[in-house]
Amino acid sequence: VQKNLTDINVVMGLSNQQLDKFGGGLMKVAAETGAGFKAASDAATEFARQGLSVNETLKRTKDALILTRLTGMKAADSVKSLTAALNTFKGEIADSTALVSKFAAVDVKFAVSAEDFAQAISRAGQSARSAGVDLNQLIGLVTAAQERTARGGAVIGNAFKTIFTRVRRSSTLSELENLGIAVRDLQGKTLPAMKIMQSLANTYDTLTDAQRAYISQNVAGVFQINILKAAMADLGKANSVTAQATA
Repeated sequence: VQKNLTDINVVMGLSNQQLDKFGGGLMKVAAETGAGFKAASDAATEFARQGLSVNETLKRTKDALILTRLTGMKAADSVKSLTAALNTFKGEIADSTALVSKFAAVDVKFAVSAEDFAQAISRAGQSARSAGVDLNQLIGLVTAAQERTARGGAVIGNAFKTIFTRVRRSSTLSELENLGIAVRDLQGKTLPAMKIMQSLANTYDTLTDAQRAYISQNVAGVFQINILKAAMADLGKANSVTAQATA
């Protein structure tokens, strides 16, 4: 225990009294989450390296260990997943506790796991944000894709990373417009990817087989078409899983 705390304090630079208090807090976190002290201290060290305060380090450590218990992921992977999501969607989620609670709430209702969300967000989060897709919408899309394909968060995340990047390319936008799909607002600005995908989903079944094949390859590329089709099939429904999981 003392060795682990000493290692943490190399990063945090606490006084002996502060370190003793932090150590007590970390032991409490480990006990409450059913984790070993080594796992808790490793997670805390990673959060401390981010320049977080003592209280925030303990809070995020607890949430990371809860995520580890929910998913079976390694503590280090939970730390990376939480950090990636919080940094990417800063301002959209209150804190790490709210994020883990959101994962758990959708996990209970649908055939998707918190691990799927963590893996998908770490891979597609930045592309989603750049394409105007918020955290709730990304969770909804991942839920729908996982229920229909069971491919797992890592595969689905990589697929949406490609889709979000390609759907707003100028060449793809032109092809979508040729099919009568709205891709710009009244000021001529490109719509967020989610709105474009919803518009495509509403039109998808009216297209010919050749048109569907062509536009799917433009939007998703050759290897991600199945994930795109799963998203289109769900978004085209009146009461879609995407909408339910987003709410």
